[in-house]
Amino acid sequence: MDDNDQSGSSRKSLAANRRDVLRAMAALGLTTGVLGRYGVSAAFGADFDWKKFAGTKLSLLMTGDENDHRALADLMPQFEAETGMTLEVTSPALGALIEKTLQVLQAPQASFELIEFLGFLTTQQVGAGYYEQLNQYIDDPTLTAPDWEIGDFLPPAMSNVGYFDMATKTVGKGKDIYGIPGMHSGSVIYFYRKDLFDAAGLKPATTWDEFKAAAEKLNSADVAGCSFIGANDFSLATVDWYTRFITTGGKLMSGSPQTKDFKPNVNSPEGIGALQMLIDVLPYAPKNVTKYGFAENVDGFSTGKIAQMVFWSTIAGPIFNTENSMVADKTGTGPVPAAPGQTPRAIQGGWGMGIPKNADPAKKQAAWLALTWLTSKAFNKYEVDKYQIDASRTSTFNDPELVAKFPYLPDSLKAASTADVIPTSYIPEFFQLNDAMNVEFNAALLGTQDAKTACDKVQASWEAILKKAGHMA
Repeated sequence: MDDNDQSGSSRKSLAANRRDVLRAMAALGLTTGVLGRYGVSAAFGADFDWKKFAGTKLSLLMTGDENDHRALADLMPQFEAETGMTLEVTSPALGALIEKTLQVLQAPQASFELIEFLGFLTTQQVGAGYYEQLNQYIDDPTLTAPDWEIGDFLPPAMSNVGYFDMATKTVGKGKDIYGIPGMHSGSVIYFYRKDLFDAAGLKPATTWDEFKAAAEKLNSADVAGCSFIGANDFSLATVDWYTRFITTGGKLMSGSPQTKDFKPNVNSPEGIGALQMLIDVLPYAPKNVTKYGFAENVDGFSTGKIAQMVFWSTIAGPIFNTENSMVADKTGTGPVPAAPGQTPRAIQGGWGMGIPKNADPAKKQAAWLALTWLTSKAFNKYEVDKYQIDASRTSTFNDPELVAKFPYLPDSLKAASTADVIPTSYIPEFFQLNDAMNVEFNAALLGTQDAKTACDKVQASWEAILKKAGHMA
């Protein structure tokens, strides 16, 4: 080893040691500002500076559907004051976001330095090599604040959007990180009206039979006994059908894309049964539930017109906002129902944020600094407090102040910690498969076909898509 190599190794060792010390200090609540008064920060933290790239202009492409952009707009003056950078935000709806993202990632040079992507699209976008590997930034103490803490992010969220093994094209594997959970993660929980259940002498449903029985008993002219996403909507399949499917013993896929035997089991007894459950509770759901998406359900529940539902906690969290909800103090939560002997669990959701590989190289370090600000503990706490967006960090979910204010958070944390990654997200065709499913399931809810016919059609459609893509022989 020559002198230059030794010098490089020494610098890396010093950086690693400094970072370990700073992490320990942060865990004790000692900031570099406090330590500076005792002459400590000069040795261990003076080379980290939030204004290292002051004057830099960055652009962020992110979702405009789930309130993250509202939180960012609120805190933009603080971001600019603390970093000296400016951040232009573009936040279209989901469909337009996906289309624009692919255009940006496939361009000679990206017009955005930061992009927020769905975990369901990690394989499609990260797996295609479109994003910068982030390990070098994470490990550099001059670019990453000591209290940022990569280990504080929920492990399932990191597996969903962070770790990716390029050699095997496998999400959630290896040590290489390409995205950071941001700006939120989460899963699905059970929401119910405590006052209505108590008045009827009912306990919260723990099985799907109990869910149906409660729906029948609580249904009235003023309150629907239950609700769900019944429209031709992304979450008809991923929330209401998939939750019932996996909690009654269903296994969506067998084999793997790598071995070319990735076979769906949509028309299995569990698949047909999960759809039939939704059909069976139609009489106790809102009249127009076949047109219900996010807004209709959250608004209906918040105004006291729905007795129970399973829902994304990051979408339905505002039910606990006393300023906007009539039932904030009357609502309880818990794990989703499950068949006897089955484990309550639901789908893993959430977003990741990364730096396009084709971004301007001169701005990548600045983009990383901005990314850490946007995924910091302080930002995560603000999102939960103001908009009831699901956290990405364990410390945020466990924050005593937030838990006292929003008692659903422990249930959300448990759901997010045990969430099931839907196996169709392991291939780029996830949305194509999901779209095909929602068309047929919505038709079944409308009464134009039965559950078996709908599942048979989806099975055939999926097999054709998988064979054409080379995932199934």
